[in-house]
Amino acid sequence: MKILASAKITKGWDHWKSVFESDRHKQIRSDAGVDVVGYGYHPETGRAYVVQEVVSMETMQKVMVENQNALDEVGVDMSTMQMIPLEG
Repeated sequence: MKILASAKITKGWDHWKSVFESDRHKQIRSDAGVDVVGYGYHPETGRAYVVQEVVSMETMQKVMVENQNALDEVGVDMSTMQMIPLEG
């Protein structure tokens, strides 16, 4: 299934993008079976958007719980996190 994830970022877009693209974060996603379709940033809202393909929403939630330190490192404000299942 595909998911659109969105959250405000706390450390700026350049930092978020650099950490998100790092080998460590790519490995975390690969190990969990998460494939990134694309991502972007909306500067007026300060939100990053990521379209990901995952086995299930439960898998995505498990990955996030198990890798909270990675989310902190990249600068995600978890109180603003939104996950939207996509169709098509």
